[in-house]
Amino acid sequence: MHIMLTIPEPSFKSSLTDLIVELEGLRNKNVSGTAKPWIFIELKNLFHIVEALSSARIEGNHTTLADFIDAQLSLDLQNEELNEISNIIKCLDFIDKNISTLDINKAFILELHKQVVKGLSTAKEGDSRIGSYRKEPRKIANSQHVLPQPGDIDDLMRELLAFINEKTEPKLDLLKVAIAHHRFVWIHPFGNGNGRVVRLLTYSMLCKQGFITTGLTRLFNPAAVFSGDRQKYYDMLEIADIGTDADILSWSEYVLSGLRDEVKKSQQLTDAKFVRYNILAPTLDWAEEKNILNELEAKVLRRLVKKDSIKAADIRDLWPSDFSHVVVSKFLRKLRKQNFVRPLKENGREYVLKFTGNKLTRGILEQMESQGMLPVHVDELSRSK
Repeated sequence: MHIMLTIPEPSFKSSLTDLIVELEGLRNKNVSGTAKPWIFIELKNLFHIVEALSSARIEGNHTTLADFIDAQLSLDLQNEELNEISNIIKCLDFIDKNISTLDINKAFILELHKQVVKGLSTAKEGDSRIGSYRKEPRKIANSQHVLPQPGDIDDLMRELLAFINEKTEPKLDLLKVAIAHHRFVWIHPFGNGNGRVVRLLTYSMLCKQGFITTGLTRLFNPAAVFSGDRQKYYDMLEIADIGTDADILSWSEYVLSGLRDEVKKSQQLTDAKFVRYNILAPTLDWAEEKNILNELEAKVLRRLVKKDSIKAADIRDLWPSDFSHVVVSKFLRKLRKQNFVRPLKENGREYVLKFTGNKLTRGILEQMESQGMLPVHVDELSRSK
């Protein structure tokens, strides 16, 4: 049965309408915040890891955040499940760099698919037709939905892409995101990788609409909406498959309520005090306890967290007075070599904290988890929140 691709109008007094109004307010709100730009650059890298792993989790990938971070540090990503996550991260980077100049069209969708399944086994999460729509009938396990025939996919995708790009009132943007997500899954245009591609499509649409900005002032994980309870995600897709306005609106409310929750969580990361005292400082305590940092390294990095950036003169008092300033400068170079700090400016002598791509990353993620900001556990991915 072909379901008309339209945007049903929710009741004025419905909770869905309240969600639309609330999210529209969040989109239009000026998010300047007090956290420093370099903190957001680091957080963006972490959010991409969490987004990618959340999406892969829905497909049955059992890699934990801890596993992936450890593999990154050891440069050992030669594993199907790790490669699946790495592919999604590369797609997110591709979207961030190009979405402002690219249209969401067939070429864009096929490129996402090509990157998502690249190098993956066709017996697992790869696809024999990389970057192409499927040419064979498919069934979704444990679903009542009968997938469209291969000969109909081009027309159905053309209709979907026209729907995505059609100019509508801004208040309908998020309904369009939710409906487009369901319709893509309903069409199931690829032999494999449909779930990963549709979540990247949702990410792309949210970027286009200004809910996620590459300027780094708005960060959140849309895949978290679906990964926290995978069965709920499938159940709501099944409801939307029925195709009535009421069912499409129920699906949309599920998506928008999840987006609202994720936006609110991530807004805390614009607050410098929140990041300093709830994320960074506890991470340094954790790192010292785990012997990742020695006592002096921890003192220096605590000073750095407190001041946002440091020069050698800012930490000179941590050494005996008869020690040369050369010793302090040498110590900062050592921290840089360990990847715990980086120059604020190229070749500069003022340093800022670096917490991705080093042994602090896991501690940062554990603090974010303790604040309820992650859709998955750092160590036990199989547990549900």
